[in-house]
Amino acid sequence: MPKGSETKTYLAACVQFDIERGRVADNLAAAEAGVRDAAGQGAQLVVLPELWTTSFVQEASVGLIRESREAERAMTRLSEELGIMVVGGGLEEERGAFFNRALLVDRGRVIGTYRKIHMFTPNAEDKLMTAGTRPLIADTRLGRIAVAICYDIRFPELTRYYFHFGVQVLAVPAQWPEARVEHWRTMVRARALENQMFVLGCNRTGAEESLRNEDTLVFPGESRIADPMGDVIGAAQGDDLPLLAEIELRRCRTMQRILPIHKDRQMKVYQELWRPIWDNPSTSQLPEVPTIQEATKER
Repeated sequence: MPKGSETKTYLAACVQFDIERGRVADNLAAAEAGVRDAAGQGAQLVVLPELWTTSFVQEASVGLIRESREAERAMTRLSEELGIMVVGGGLEEERGAFFNRALLVDRGRVIGTYRKIHMFTPNAEDKLMTAGTRPLIADTRLGRIAVAICYDIRFPELTRYYFHFGVQVLAVPAQWPEARVEHWRTMVRARALENQMFVLGCNRTGAEESLRNEDTLVFPGESRIADPMGDVIGAAQGDDLPLLAEIELRRCRTMQRILPIHKDRQMKVYQELWRPIWDNPSTSQLPEVPTIQEATKER
């Protein structure tokens, strides 16, 4: 990104709300109300929860996909009306395959799409959806922005990729259940701290029946915004109010100067460590490395 081309300081928001399964019109109304509220308070970047148009459904009919797309288009028009950037999306269908997809929209224009890479098998997401294969990094007026969706945040391989390419803001739409809310809080902070970036984790509220069994999943909200130090600069509870915090991009560069972990990485060492795993991902055999005794003798 050309130096000085981005807005260096701005307000960002997470708009959490209770997504009603399959009820696109109701979800659009709730999302629009939250986005207008956030924009009215000065937010320039707004993140919505995962699959905000429909939530997870057992079957995605042609009509439901059409409704979801119309809701996304309505949100795109709203971003133009309000002059803001919005991250969020719904179901995507391509040649009979369904994807958990998020759009990055700026002032009425789609500037990036991301398909969730890691399927949440404990809730049978892999039976309903196809995994994406490509990350998303976009140079925008609000900095270099990347997207991950919910379960993706458990996989530091993806967020480390984003770190390597200088991402400043990571947007994470989510449907994270209350049973593991402490994991959510921890990982939003951890991904921000280890990668020296802002992380905006937007989680839904409400409750919904699991797709795998008849259990009820409760969603606590608990949206979080963490800065490059790993400090939580914004924390929501269980209400449907926007969470706002200030994004100051220079704090990414400040942390990189204080702790130059990008420069101090040992890429050749990592390459050798990971090569056997990339060549044979299913292997469970430990690599041949010196024992403590052998390493002592060598010294």
